[in-house]
Amino acid sequence: MQFTKTVLVAAAVMTICGSAQASQLVYRPTNPSLGGDPLNGNWLLSQASAQGEGASQSPGFSIDFPDFGGTPQPTPTPTPLPDVDTP
Repeated sequence: MQFTKTVLVAAAVMTICGSAQASQLVYRPTNPSLGGDPLNGNWLLSQASAQGEGASQSPGFSIDFPDFGGTPQPTPTPTPLPDVDTP
């Protein structure tokens, strides 16, 4: 009786563990620039336009640069242009 019960429990465990199978992961790009469906372009653009702070201010593309943590950034110095003689 004990042996039969042990065999049944072992068979049940092996059946449950044996049915768990993995499949191969397949990458399907969404972005049309990376090989995805070209019809996704308008949807991606509308989703990107609807996000961020600048979306309601202008209908065009805007970039919100991150805060650099209070680190002072160098300011570019203008390069003097050579004088040009005009006739």
